[in-house]
Amino acid sequence: MAPLLTFFIGLACGIIGLANSQQVKQCLCSAIRPCKAAYLDNIKPCMDTCQNHASDLGANYAQVKRCLLEHEPKVRATIQCAEGMHANSCAQRNPIMVPKRYPDTLKIATLDEINKMLRKSGLASQAPSLVSTGKKIYSCMQSCMKKRAGDCEKKLRCGLSLPSEEVLVQNAKQCAMRNGFNTATVQQLCNCLSTAGAKQLNGVCRKIKIT
Repeated sequence: MAPLLTFFIGLACGIIGLANSQQVKQCLCSAIRPCKAAYLDNIKPCMDTCQNHASDLGANYAQVKRCLLEHEPKVRATIQCAEGMHANSCAQRNPIMVPKRYPDTLKIATLDEINKMLRKSGLASQAPSLVSTGKKIYSCMQSCMKKRAGDCEKKLRCGLSLPSEEVLVQNAKQCAMRNGFNTATVQQLCNCLSTAGAKQLNGVCRKIKIT
């Protein structure tokens, strides 16, 4: 299930700048655009920064990176799809006041969805270990991307008009499935990571079901 963790981590980091209860002024689209781009541009560099977590799994990072980058076009298409679903979250002009959002609530919703998918796939016994690894990767990626993007979301001092974190995660999941992250694709990615040395995935990949 590490492939799902990896995917949702990348996606969540990609929209963390969007998911930022106190009222704040809505972000102008022109102001948020460079910040979103900075987050996306730093996904790969931050993967390198956080590579020690691949080593913690016993995996060869160079092989892990090849496994993941093979699916980069799908990830970017999924992020584009998810952003398109919330195209009106920022203001072209005349911003309104919106509730302030916190990245940790998106993290919780993402990991909760991962847990549900693990249980549905009959992998409940492996869930604690895999989710624990996922949390470490998520935290590392989040910290790295915020730093490399110059903490731009905080400096903007604004927020977006978005649905609940649970709805954001479900929308992202639907976008992922539409863009090729089906059961076969995720099983193939899982097998690739297992071959790279991620021992936690032994016996897991064939059980994965994306629904």
